[in-house]
Amino acid sequence: MVQALQLQTEFLANPQTPSHELNADLIRVAKQIYHAYVEVHAQRMRRPLGVAINPSNYRSCLLFSGQPILLPGEYFIPFEQIEADLF
Repeated sequence: MVQALQLQTEFLANPQTPSHELNADLIRVAKQIYHAYVEVHAQRMRRPLGVAINPSNYRSCLLFSGQPILLPGEYFIPFEQIEADLF
């Protein structure tokens, strides 16, 4: 959570952040959310489809349904993109 707050502060201080850096931040937050999920639910873990993230405040949640519905301004980070750097 502290990391997400630091990222939010950096983003608000520099709103001209290039989109590729913002995407890297979003992927990093998505990985942190996934790791927290794995730590808590290691015994009965379901594979998520991905993570929905709001880039303005880094509010995020894991998505498990077949067709995720995003709120305005949210981005979807697919699990394949999260796990690409895990292994």
